[in-house]
Amino acid sequence: MKKHIIILAIICMTVSNASLAQNSLFSMNYAVTVPLGNTNDYIDQISGRGFVLEYQKFVNKYWAIGGEVGHTTLYKKEANQVYTEGTASLSGVQYRYQYNWPIMITANYYVMTGEALRPYFGLGLGTVAHDRQIDMGIFTSQNTYWQFALRPEFGLLYQASEGVGFRFGAKYFQSFETNGLAGQSNLGLNFGIVFSN
Repeated sequence: MKKHIIILAIICMTVSNASLAQNSLFSMNYAVTVPLGNTNDYIDQISGRGFVLEYQKFVNKYWAIGGEVGHTTLYKKEANQVYTEGTASLSGVQYRYQYNWPIMITANYYVMTGEALRPYFGLGLGTVAHDRQIDMGIFTSQNTYWQFALRPEFGLLYQASEGVGFRFGAKYFQSFETNGLAGQSNLGLNFGIVFSN
């Protein structure tokens, strides 16, 4: 595990150094997820198990485009539940998981220039892989669903010093129905460190 963390840190430093030379932003974010709508019907517990990596390049003083990838885990223990799959039904303690993997193309508009604190608005378009798993005793059911998704965002970027800053962003993820799974939604709260030029 330590080896993976060290490798990730080296990759992040390399990417951040490359971003400094290109008038861009690279951020590593801790993500808190609040399930909403159909997601809340399946798991109604807030989760602090998530991360988001973002990269954006400025095309002018106000606009930056790029992308993001992330992962969140939602979890809930349900007592005395009945689970039915096909013609079989099981009753007992149920452990529910939903692993979300968003992959987005993003565009952000930064309101002010030349200031340490810059509010911004953004939009992301892409896909989310929802991996749902139910465990009951020795039985496991697992399915992965890919859905088209969009997410608006509002946030604040604070430039603490030259090349390093901090970000807080609130993102509303909405993915759309596919065969076997209704549209999913959640609110993501991201807290991150930003490397910039």
